[in-house]
Amino acid sequence: MRMKESKLNLVPDKPGNTPSYYCTWSTQGNAVSHDKQASNFGVTGHSAYAEKLTEDLIFGKNGAAWAYDKIRKDLFIVYDLGWDIPLGANLEKEGWHKGRLTLTQEKFPSCKGTPVEQLKTLNQMTQKAGWKGAGFWVAAEPYEYGRNGKIPNMEQTKAFFEQRAAWFGEAGIEYWKVDYGAFKGDVEFRKVISEAAKKYGPGLYVENCNVDGPLNDAGCPWCPAKVNNTGRFKNWDNGNILKNALAMISFSPVYRTYDVAEIISIPTTLDRVASLLEFYNYPEAGGLINCEDEPYNGAGLGCALGIMRHPGFSEEKRFDEVVRAVRWQRIAPAFPVKTSETIADTTILTDEYIFKKGETWVDWIYGQKTKQLAPARVARGMNLPTVISEGEKPFVICSRNPSGAVTVATLPRLAPKGQFFPLADVSIDIEKYDVPIGIFGRYNSLSIECNLPDKFKIYAQDLAGDNAIDITDLVEINSNKIILSGKVLETVGLSAKTEGVSKPGLMIKIK
Repeated sequence: MRMKESKLNLVPDKPGNTPSYYCTWSTQGNAVSHDKQASNFGVTGHSAYAEKLTEDLIFGKNGAAWAYDKIRKDLFIVYDLGWDIPLGANLEKEGWHKGRLTLTQEKFPSCKGTPVEQLKTLNQMTQKAGWKGAGFWVAAEPYEYGRNGKIPNMEQTKAFFEQRAAWFGEAGIEYWKVDYGAFKGDVEFRKVISEAAKKYGPGLYVENCNVDGPLNDAGCPWCPAKVNNTGRFKNWDNGNILKNALAMISFSPVYRTYDVAEIISIPTTLDRVASLLEFYNYPEAGGLINCEDEPYNGAGLGCALGIMRHPGFSEEKRFDEVVRAVRWQRIAPAFPVKTSETIADTTILTDEYIFKKGETWVDWIYGQKTKQLAPARVARGMNLPTVISEGEKPFVICSRNPSGAVTVATLPRLAPKGQFFPLADVSIDIEKYDVPIGIFGRYNSLSIECNLPDKFKIYAQDLAGDNAIDITDLVEINSNKIILSGKVLETVGLSAKTEGVSKPGLMIKIK
């Protein structure tokens, strides 16, 4: 297949303004010795993870900070559980060690001085390595909560977080990832933190979440919610988890869809995102949604990302997907829930899998058939795509960004035999021809309907690369419809690939 190379680069060099990040959690886990790793996942062994979060892990010769050179400037590094916990602390027995919100200098020896000076130094080290800046894991409780029976009241809790927010604001920190703790799902507590940050740490993003289980509407050791075993997010606890999440979104700059089980993570995350976005007219403020480590889901539906995978600390070989999704966010930034209407398909697809020991940190589902369901199609700010396929269909999502850019993505499916990717003929209506179009996943064909000018060229570019290709002669033009074959999309969308098995991701521009 001959393609005409050009010197045109469709991807801006300027970093995007989406508050996406790389999180150190999985890197910490992979730093724990392999023979202990199984017992360090889930609800136990957090002490071992916390112990590994050190200056050397991040900034050493082969440290985490030296990855993702093409997109570092777009991302924060979020220092997860452990940055403020002393070496040797036993979190399983003495959970009150969480939430000190003061850097542990013995773990980061280069960061000296007052608490503000320490934070400022680590932020500067992170930026010097090329990243947007440092963000931090925050416990959903004040420091020493429960120590010797100590239970701070809400006024004391408020004063604590106001002081810490002022420290972080003075240090130039822009991100708090508020996670688990004594007040993990407490809406009023999270509102206190969010208001403290807004007042005393201007510019500080506060990310909230429900600390739910990793599988929608399924049993979990730390989640006492009523389970109906439907595999749907909106049915979980008879809708109360969805209701709680929407309450948080109303005041949260960012809401994270939370942890999921590997392998079956796509339908779990998609159903959470779709269920929340369907209530686009509900939130009073309506912040961004962070869909964690599902980059093509985030790109397709305008969500921020919380990347866990790392080239130096993970066996997963899908790092190009991260690069493509983050570079696309320079053109199509994440946008708030209330921005536009979301339509979720009434046709629901079911993914199933039987987990073998060691395939996931969710060790209580080993040997069981696990199912998760999600809408077949989701569209945000535009009509649902048309999808035609023999047999099974992929998940198909699309969105129109406030910037004008349009995104479409297909996502693979899962059956007991493993992941598979049904190829479909997908059609979207973008209305205006001269907007950037992001295309992710695999297709039999993709039809783009719009009002075309009399003369035009079509350029396409792998979002991981820096050169566009003239594909005008490789597409079919039918009235006001451009038809791209799956072969063309695959060839261009993987043309800048590195090692690994990432799915294609490209953009096209009609000029």
